[in-house]
Amino acid sequence: MLDFLKFRTLCQKIINRLLCNADFERISSRGNYTITYQHKKYHIKLECRKGKNMAENEFIFVDLFITPHYYFNGNKHNGNDFTPGNCQQVLQEIFSILKIEPSEFIEMQLINLEYGVNIIPEMNMKNLIEGIIYYKKTPFIFGSSIRTYKITNATPYKQIKAYDKGIQFVNYPQYGIQRNTFRFEVRSKQRKNIRKLGIYSLCDLFCDEVYKKLGESLLSEWENVLIINVEPDSTGLKSSEVKYITEAGTIEYWITKLQNPYRNCYAREVKKYYHKSQNKNNLHHQLKVLILDKIFDLLSGANSTQGISVKSAFSKNKKTLSG
Repeated sequence: MLDFLKFRTLCQKIINRLLCNADFERISSRGNYTITYQHKKYHIKLECRKGKNMAENEFIFVDLFITPHYYFNGNKHNGNDFTPGNCQQVLQEIFSILKIEPSEFIEMQLINLEYGVNIIPEMNMKNLIEGIIYYKKTPFIFGSSIRTYKITNATPYKQIKAYDKGIQFVNYPQYGIQRNTFRFEVRSKQRKNIRKLGIYSLCDLFCDEVYKKLGESLLSEWENVLIINVEPDSTGLKSSEVKYITEAGTIEYWITKLQNPYRNCYAREVKKYYHKSQNKNNLHHQLKVLILDKIFDLLSGANSTQGISVKSAFSKNKKTLSG
């Protein structure tokens, strides 16, 4: 689940230990107050912030950047499953490398994180990505010139990403990433939102309950995504249904709904569209089932005692999938 983590520490004891670590080398500086170091072996970065009139080796705080899922795969990819148990093991290894003791984990405050899941839908990936058009009322845009990656700045502090993960590694069959792998991610850049997930420091990432909240958050965020079917199957549908699904299968149709002065017009139209699409044309429903099943599988594998609580946490979502 966890793909990227940014920690901040103000503990001078930890800061001194990190900066005395010979495995870090200075790679850049920004102005007079920010210095960046990179680990020579692992994808671990430090960003050190100085204050005015501070000595050369003194810093107000240090930010630590790590990518647990990539570390799990030898820094090659994040295209496979990554369970809470895997993540906890990786975190133990990384902070052991950094010589930060478990008793000091509380000093590592989490200020930025990215979490998501990989699923394998049986549908055309190009059409899937093209059909993802809104998060609530905020449009998804293609990332740079990449037509298989979409992102939306949901708020100044949150990004939602949806992209074709399989195409990233199509030339690396040794990684075993299926071509139809789709990834859905959330990136939170505000401590207030991170704390809503029950995460304050590194300590909390060793609590299984946190990963259930991450799973619930992913499902909740998916509910806000509008995905249209650009190539619907009209078999067995009435002509009026075909007409509606075809018209609603364009971004222009939804732009007019967003421009409607009636406040609830867009939300009601989304519900209508998903209802009229039924299961075979409702891509949102199909992907939700896969996301839910994947989260359930990941959480069930967290440890041997978690199964019952995971089932109860997600049974409500299971029951409402047909709606």
